[in-house]
Amino acid sequence: MAGSLSKLQQLSKIFVFLQVLWTAHCATVAGSEPTSPPRFLAPVTNYTAAVGKTADLKCQVNKPSKYKVAWFHMDRKMLLSIHTTIVTRIPRFSVTRDDETTWTLHIQSVTREDKGQYMCQVNTEPILNQVGYLNVVVPPVIVDSLSSGSSVVVQENGNVTLTCQAEGNPEPSISWMREDQKHITFNKRRKVQKHEGSTLVLKKVSRRDMGAYLCIASNRVPPTVSKRIELKVQFAPIVLLPNQLMSAPRGSSVGLECKTEAYPRAVTFWKHNDTMVMSTHKYKLDEIHHDDYTTTVKLIINKLDKNDFGKYLCYSRNSFGENDGTVELHELNADLKREKSNQKMSNNIEAEEINLINHYPLDREGGHGQSRVILDRDDSGILGSDNNNMKNELSKGVEQKSQLGHERPGHNNIFTSIMSGSDGVSVTPLGSMVVLTVAVSALHSQIAR
Repeated sequence: MAGSLSKLQQLSKIFVFLQVLWTAHCATVAGSEPTSPPRFLAPVTNYTAAVGKTADLKCQVNKPSKYKVAWFHMDRKMLLSIHTTIVTRIPRFSVTRDDETTWTLHIQSVTREDKGQYMCQVNTEPILNQVGYLNVVVPPVIVDSLSSGSSVVVQENGNVTLTCQAEGNPEPSISWMREDQKHITFNKRRKVQKHEGSTLVLKKVSRRDMGAYLCIASNRVPPTVSKRIELKVQFAPIVLLPNQLMSAPRGSSVGLECKTEAYPRAVTFWKHNDTMVMSTHKYKLDEIHHDDYTTTVKLIINKLDKNDFGKYLCYSRNSFGENDGTVELHELNADLKREKSNQKMSNNIEAEEINLINHYPLDREGGHGQSRVILDRDDSGILGSDNNNMKNELSKGVEQKSQLGHERPGHNNIFTSIMSGSDGVSVTPLGSMVVLTVAVSALHSQIAR
């Protein structure tokens, strides 16, 4: 500290010494001052320059004659030049005389320390001087030491505050936006596209708030700068199954899907019969990452056999917890096809029976009508039902076996046929032969079936 004060005192002494020399020079020149002293033609204008650029300050004096023009940096208390000679040791300063009345001070690669008041002085008696101001504008710079880190971690439903500080001239303004252009959510009723201020406070954050946030600093001096702060929200896995019940036939291939949400990203795998499923020629596993916390794990099973059916468990785990879900894979029932085939065959058999009845109509020419003939369980013979009973059978559509009659006493025939008529009279022997022929034909048809 003492060394700094000593150095400052030395600089002050040098500045005072230079001022004395300049004052003495002015007094010497004043003795021969002409009747028409010099004057300023225009004020020294203020100038604005960005850091790293070049600044030019002009001083215009009418009829300088034997007088000298000098430049001072008032804030630094530094004599810069006399006439076109540079006094300071800073090589970035230079002076040119553009014409008889104009002296221009050039400052290259402007720095923040160059800003301040600059005096143009003429060594007359009294001394003439004018002051101009150099404004050095500085693009914004984000101060990392005063801002949040590039990655901020918070647990779900917790609160977090993001901070961003910047420097520049003029003082920068700070705004916040999400990198993915989504809204910044403060609560259910307040969502904004852009937030102004050096701090961003989020309460009860959810996984939907996860992502990169941009802190943007601007003061209308290009370039505008930004800092990327990634917000990470930690939570236990959640398992989502699009299909929990699936069916497929043997020999085919099927795909199972398991969608998980977790951060840190969870370890997810499939299990079948308490055994972890690994990638083989039989099984193919595919993992798709949608964003920072959403993953879909697909399982493709090739050439299904009977051992592939059953329950498949999707298991997901990270450092905050674990979760699982089950997909049941069933064999597509082949018995259903056989049942439909049998039903179709049964329908065809019923159709054939109806055609047989139609072949022997109830009202035949020269008779009272033909009864439907069925084979009884006992040895009493084949008996026919009356016309009314047969019509009832046809209307119900169901074949019923029943004993419709018995052998008459005194008859030695194995088969007895009763033809029902309006008068109830039995048929002639010739009629019995006809009935027997029809019965044999019907019996042959039943056996063929």
